[in-house]
Amino acid sequence: MIKFIVKKTIKNYDDVKDQNVREKYGVLGGILGIICNLFLFGVKLVIGLLIGAFSIISDAFNNLTDSFSSLVSIISAKLSNKKPDKDHPFGHGRIEYVSTLIVAFVILIVGVELLITSVKKFFNGGDPLASGTLLYVSIAILACSLLIKLWMWSYNKYLGNKINSSVLLASAADSISDVITSTAIIVATLVGGLLLKDKYFYLDAALGVIVSIIICINGLKIVFETIGDLLGKPATAEEITTIEEIVMSDPIVSGIHDLIIHDYGPGRKFASVHAEIPSDGDIVEIHEKIDYIEQICYSKTNIELTIHMDPIDNSSPEVVKAREIVSKALQKYPDISFHDLRITNGEHNINVIFDLVVPHKYQNKDIEAVIKDIKNDVKELE
Repeated sequence: MIKFIVKKTIKNYDDVKDQNVREKYGVLGGILGIICNLFLFGVKLVIGLLIGAFSIISDAFNNLTDSFSSLVSIISAKLSNKKPDKDHPFGHGRIEYVSTLIVAFVILIVGVELLITSVKKFFNGGDPLASGTLLYVSIAILACSLLIKLWMWSYNKYLGNKINSSVLLASAADSISDVITSTAIIVATLVGGLLLKDKYFYLDAALGVIVSIIICINGLKIVFETIGDLLGKPATAEEITTIEEIVMSDPIVSGIHDLIIHDYGPGRKFASVHAEIPSDGDIVEIHEKIDYIEQICYSKTNIELTIHMDPIDNSSPEVVKAREIVSKALQKYPDISFHDLRITNGEHNINVIFDLVVPHKYQNKDIEAVIKDIKNDVKELE
């Protein structure tokens, strides 16, 4: 159904690299979320009040916060698509991350308020649960509402994956947790209404506590994930592999290193990499090929790549031999690599100079020991 809606409402819906198309996906997801969540809020609130089930009322307000999340997703889709300006030369894509963080804090506030109210009800007691036809009709309506939440999970996941939207994917995760929570509430309400009767309010309050805790956990999870996006997460293995294959596809490039990908929001990524090129080649011809590689990268990945050219002497027998010697010395350190090897003739020594790429797990003292060890091994080999 969501694919049908997308086709009917979004022009050029397959061109998700286009920021305008991406904005329309975000707005569509937000509008559907507002409609569905407000409907569920109204239905659950009325049912909760009629049969006296506070856990259902808590779930209703959970849906109300979800509708607010959908509103924020619409606003963020609009704002994040603003063009770059003097103060924000890389665009406004990270507004989406900030918006997701706002949604998470709102979810946390609602969850804490419901938790406090549920605990108070557990100790203060409450009214017995309504029974009879009203109870069964209410539960039947609630069961039907699960289908809506399942559809919301499905379309949010589809739209979120389609445009790589953290807001929509967060809504999808929230929707599936709502399905689990609502299912538990319906079953407990039915069992409680049949068996516990006057003592039901204890179970009802306990369920309210459980629902509020789940809401808080979801909010915290979104907070931590979004903070990771704002601080800067590592590039995905797929992105790294794709860029490496594109750059290395031209025979003029003999090796690459120092690949860095900067994330300025979904659909706004910039990358830089050092490419080793022959030092004796035609610099104008090589530069033209490097420009072409950058264009190919953008057309295939939508990532703006800048390539720094490192001239490497591949014809000198001394350099080739030195590279082989260093490679042997590094065999005991499979997670460490080297690049930019060159030889300079000093007054008293021939200097072999190269850069080491060392993983984060190494401490400074470990790095010093590694460097000393490699120097000794190289001297023993040559």
